[in-house]
Amino acid sequence: MTTQQTQDPKNLATAVAASRPALVRQARRMLRDESTAEDAAQDALVAALSHLDYFRGDSQLGTWMYRVGANAVLMTMRRERRASDRTTRAVANLPKDSSWLHGCGSPEPAQWKLEDGQQADLLRWAIRQLPERYRLVVMQCDLDEKPVQEVAESLGLTVGGVRTRRLRAHRMLRDTLRNRVEDLL
Repeated sequence: MTTQQTQDPKNLATAVAASRPALVRQARRMLRDESTAEDAAQDALVAALSHLDYFRGDSQLGTWMYRVGANAVLMTMRRERRASDRTTRAVANLPKDSSWLHGCGSPEPAQWKLEDGQQADLLRWAIRQLPERYRLVVMQCDLDEKPVQEVAESLGLTVGGVRTRRLRAHRMLRDTLRNRVEDLL
C-alpha cells in the first residue's frame, strides 16, 4: 500500500477489512481454538478500525495489523485466564459442608477438615520462612490477591520485578514444603 493510499481513510479501512483472513489464521495459530480465534480476529478488526488514526504509515499495514492481532489474542488469553482463576477461587471458597452441591448426602469426614487445617498451617509456616522481600510479594499477590501493578507500586518495584520475585518465592515455597514433608516422613 503506498503512502498516498494510507492517507485516504476509506482505502485504509478497506485494506484493514481485507486483512481479516490473515488475522484469523494468526489467532488460530496462537489460540488453537476456532471459535476463540474468530472472536479474537473480530476484536482485532474492531480495534484496528476504531484506531486507524494511530496508523502513521511508518511500517506496512500488514505489520501493524499483525501487532494489533497479536494484542487482541493476548487480551483474549488474559480474559480466559482471569475467568478460569475466578472459577477456581469460587470453587475453593465454597463452604466445606457443600456436599449437597455435589449430590452426596454425607458431609465431609472430619479427618479431611483436620488435614486441610494442617496444610494451611504448614503453608503459613513456609511463607514465614521466606526472606522478607519475597514474603511481601507472596502475601500481597497470592494471599491478598492484589494486582501485580498495585503490588509493584506499593513495594517500589517494576512489574517484572514483582513477577520475578513471585516466581522465585513460589520455587522456594515448593522446595521448603517438599523438604518439610520429607522430614516428617
